[in-house]
Amino acid sequence: MTFLMRACTKFALVALPVLAATGAIAATYPAWGPDTYYAAGTIVFYNGHNYQALVNQTDFSSAGWNPTLNSLWTDLGADHSSTPTPAPVITPVPDATLTPVLTPRPSGAPAVGDFVFSVYKDIALNMDWNTAAISTTVAGTRQPVVNVMPSRLKTLTWAFAVGECGFESWGGPLPNTIANANIQRFLSNGKTYVISTGSTSGAFTCGSDQGFERFIKTYYSSNLLGIDFDLEAGQSQDVINNLVQRVIVAQRTYPRLRFSFSLATLGGSSTLGLSATGVMVLNAIKTYGLSNYTINLMVMDYGAATPANCVIGNNGKCDMGKSANQAAINLHNGYGVPFSQIELTPMIGGNDVQDETFTLADVATMSNFAKQNNLAGVHLWSFDRDSDCAPGPSLATCNTYGQAGTLGFTNKFLNSLGF
Repeated sequence: MTFLMRACTKFALVALPVLAATGAIAATYPAWGPDTYYAAGTIVFYNGHNYQALVNQTDFSSAGWNPTLNSLWTDLGADHSSTPTPAPVITPVPDATLTPVLTPRPSGAPAVGDFVFSVYKDIALNMDWNTAAISTTVAGTRQPVVNVMPSRLKTLTWAFAVGECGFESWGGPLPNTIANANIQRFLSNGKTYVISTGSTSGAFTCGSDQGFERFIKTYYSSNLLGIDFDLEAGQSQDVINNLVQRVIVAQRTYPRLRFSFSLATLGGSSTLGLSATGVMVLNAIKTYGLSNYTINLMVMDYGAATPANCVIGNNGKCDMGKSANQAAINLHNGYGVPFSQIELTPMIGGNDVQDETFTLADVATMSNFAKQNNLAGVHLWSFDRDSDCAPGPSLATCNTYGQAGTLGFTNKFLNSLGF
């Protein structure tokens, strides 16, 4: 859900068969190769051991790689390829802030099954790299984001963790660093948060329940609302199957956490509005019998303004509010997903696809539909974009809409949804 980087492509809408459950875990990770880009968190196999990349990197050692001389990798230990083994677990440095905080959730925070409104925050954007505090310049100067969030906005979605669960990457800072620097800030300010994984920039994978348990524990507090899986990186059916199976097991320990699957969609007359990835997610949910989940539709970037792709407005362009609502209707009618398990996430202002602009009027259109049909939630991309700038190509730090004011979309949603 690095939405500003999403490519404008027409989805391959293929009805995929429901696959049988396998639950297989690869015995070894891919072999390391020279002159290859590896994202932080990637695991490779080299000379009998598994190694995890500590930062985004390309190793250009064509003559071979000596890991003992390379501080960019960490040795995860010997790979026992004769039998499938769960992903290695790295014990975190003990820290009191990682101990689950079991105090009651703040006043007004949603309970299980309640409607959730949150705003996505690309935590790498404008981060204070000295303190690792999630920060923003949306109000003009860089400040910790909790200082800028409107009082009525209770929930922020932290985006995006990529790599294998348990030793995931946030594009630089280590997981414990992110947790230590921000969880207590959110607790102290009465704010809740969702951890979002994946996006177009990298896949989030999870080959073991132990790894997923470590992942959740790293960010767990009484104010953690849930985990979001953004599936836009071409994940295979096996990777998706693993995520669904991890959720089923995790729900036994964390029954009050929400688990959402964020999927690209069309918003027009095509009942096959999901991409092949979305169909694979629904197949996995059906195969393994997951019942407590939500589907978060990314209602944005529909492509050409055709009736199959979006609802056409009076100006001949995509009506972004009505198209968002139609996407929910298509998921409900075409795939049988209850409205109470559907969420919507628009890209505010100018989208990546030119001539697609989500306006303040679209906020009201979408909010009214969400309330009338008892949707599970509404979110928006993104906090840093919620300030004005002139129309043009989409940007990471303003809305290319120019008519909302600072945090104008967030406040409009809060008003329209009744917060």
